[in-house]
Amino acid sequence: MPRRPEIGNVQLYPNRPLKKSDKNGYVLKFYCPIRKKRIRRNCGTRDRREARRILRECRERLLNGQYVDSGGAISVEHNSHTPVGLPSTPEASGKTWADCWDRYRNHLANRVRPRSLDDARYAIQIAERVIEGTRQDRGTSEGVLVTDVMTLDMLEYLQDRLLAGDECRYDIRSPNTVNSMMAAIMAFVRFCHRHGWIIAIPPIEKLDTDDAMKGRPVSGEEFERMLASTPEVVGTLSAPSWQFALKVLWESGFRVGDLMDFTWDDDRHIHPVWPSRKGHHPTIVIPSTQKNGLNQEIPMLPGLRELLEAVLKKDQTGWVVNPLSIQYEIKATSDWFKPSDDDLSTLAQHYSNRSIATACGVSDTAVRKWLRQSGIRRTSEFQRNTGTISRKKITEIRRRSTRLATHVARRGTTRLTKEQVGRTISDIGKDAAVVVQQEGSPTGRRLKYGSAHDLRRGCAQRLINAGVSAETLKVVMRHRSFSTTERFYGATRAAQAAATELIEKVSSTDTSSFVGGLVGGQADDTSLSSEELSKLKALLNSL
Repeated sequence: MPRRPEIGNVQLYPNRPLKKSDKNGYVLKFYCPIRKKRIRRNCGTRDRREARRILRECRERLLNGQYVDSGGAISVEHNSHTPVGLPSTPEASGKTWADCWDRYRNHLANRVRPRSLDDARYAIQIAERVIEGTRQDRGTSEGVLVTDVMTLDMLEYLQDRLLAGDECRYDIRSPNTVNSMMAAIMAFVRFCHRHGWIIAIPPIEKLDTDDAMKGRPVSGEEFERMLASTPEVVGTLSAPSWQFALKVLWESGFRVGDLMDFTWDDDRHIHPVWPSRKGHHPTIVIPSTQKNGLNQEIPMLPGLRELLEAVLKKDQTGWVVNPLSIQYEIKATSDWFKPSDDDLSTLAQHYSNRSIATACGVSDTAVRKWLRQSGIRRTSEFQRNTGTISRKKITEIRRRSTRLATHVARRGTTRLTKEQVGRTISDIGKDAAVVVQQEGSPTGRRLKYGSAHDLRRGCAQRLINAGVSAETLKVVMRHRSFSTTERFYGATRAAQAAATELIEKVSSTDTSSFVGGLVGGQADDTSLSSEELSKLKALLNSL
């Protein structure tokens, strides 16, 4: 166990006369009750006798509480000075949220994977927009200081707003999503605390969640419906490439990120390895860029092997899956428009993205894309409206707009991102009416349609039904921890095994005798032994 901190245990370093090489003078080391850890404080003198006097005074102030009351002053003379690394007031610290975020982003850039950096950036920027909206509502001055917002009250308010769906394309967020976002934000808070920009880390609690899947395995009949709905969603010309992508997901158990990283012959990405010896089987090599961060080689499932071998040799190069851009045409009846750059810049100074999107008949995402393409930067962005744009102004801006609802979309030539592919597959699941999660549950989950990850779950379910062991399933699904496999699929395996044993036991005896013996009827005592009956009752209780 760690040693219990001793308040008042102050040590002087160095405990000897100073040398010319001791440039920092005398230093006190002690446990700080404010920062909850041992710290170093300079005495501000090279006189050993004076340093010892400061040591005695510091010990006395720690014991009588004056140290905490003064904000961390080790002596009376230090009362007028701000402690090193311990801001006593926001003005003294001078650290704004933007300054700290810049430092934290640079800190993460060389220490975490790009995906982790993107997740941190997403959560922290949303938190900044929510906090900025609160600041503007209160009418306080610009520049949010971390000492003002990294408090328990403010972080709990932020948690509530995230759960309510602020800065989200859905009405609410699930508790699991909020916990993930708050984890990224609290990592930022701990970084600020380590640098002394805030005094303490607020002890915020996680939201209660359940361990149930956010979806369910897609059945074979539902998968066929998704294949049939694909042309309606992506167009007839793009449909074959998307149907092939769905089949690869169905037969491989890939995540959507793995799907878009699957190549025929590039060792830097996920790629197949074909056997060169008789009796060997094809495998798939997964680099450490995957979610679990491990280099792995896993067996290729038979269905995926058949799918890949059906591809012509001349086409077995580059990306295995490359879904084409969606073929679509914006309907003339849709009432949307894109303002000119001058009008967009003026609107951005007075209205939020939500207000602009409502007036133009588009989504918030489209407005953010317009601002980025036009090089327009705004000082703040938040969810709640800052006013409704008048009909007269909308009519004037529409007259000067650069794109109208009759604009015909052209197919893009750039490769789609995994986020775009994931959203499109979810649209296919919605069009096929594959509902994997009902809304209105106590956890606040929303209605969810079949997605790429539900196809992955369907692959795992088929392996379970085929009798594959949990250890093999962990290898194929590439879970970092066996507990993940056990949590999501162990219950299904246990129920199937129990049901099999029940059928074997019960079918070997007369059904009426079994029921009568179980409920206390006049059954033959030789139908089941006491040991078998106890085991059977235990199995029934476990279901």
